[in-house]
Amino acid sequence: MNLREWKPIYNKIMDDFGFDKERDLESALLLKDLIEKEMNNIPQEKINNIIRNKNVYVIGAGPSIKKHIDKLKTLINRDKDVIISADGATKALLEEDIVPDIIVSDLDGDMESIIKSNSRGSIVVVHAHGDNIMAIKKYLPKLKNIIGSFQTPNNIPGIINHGGFTDGDRCCFLAEYHGAKRIILCGMDFGEYITTYSRPNLKESVERGDDIKIKKLRYAKELIEYLKEHGKCEIISIEDMGER
Repeated sequence: MNLREWKPIYNKIMDDFGFDKERDLESALLLKDLIEKEMNNIPQEKINNIIRNKNVYVIGAGPSIKKHIDKLKTLINRDKDVIISADGATKALLEEDIVPDIIVSDLDGDMESIIKSNSRGSIVVVHAHGDNIMAIKKYLPKLKNIIGSFQTPNNIPGIINHGGFTDGDRCCFLAEYHGAKRIILCGMDFGEYITTYSRPNLKESVERGDDIKIKKLRYAKELIEYLKEHGKCEIISIEDMGER
């Protein structure tokens, strides 16, 4: 996904939701400045070396997450395969003593789990958008081995736009960008129900999402379908994987 291709997609999404594009840019520039101050980032080449030509399991926080993590444990080869978790899905992985290689987060999931996983070796791709400026200020100094990402169609040295809108589909765009051989989707349901891994403040472990969340999940599905059509690597569900 180059910025020229991304711009009309980004504009369509932002206009549909009525989100503030200027705040997106403000957040991106703040992220860039804080990374330069903290010097807690890593080179893009490091994440490329982890992902290139690998099977990449992308873990979302949908209702199927526990079932899919159980299946993941029967399939994955930790010496050869890669795990990328979407934000709050990190907590579900840690509950099974699985530390993801990479976390993609806009910092609104279970931050205790993300910080813990980061301390145990996970790279965190910290994403900037208009609604998480305060979270970036609060949590960026607590993280190490990070890469900064943003979503505006600008060229901002030091951080990168891989494409994608939600944490889940951004995991897939990241894997595609860095040359994954195959992307295997886990816990990516795209329906109307969400879990406390996605929204820690829910009263029940699984609840129907609000209209905005449901709409975001529809866009996530649409963007992954775009990747399936235009990307180079195969994208399948873990349900389609046979046991080794």
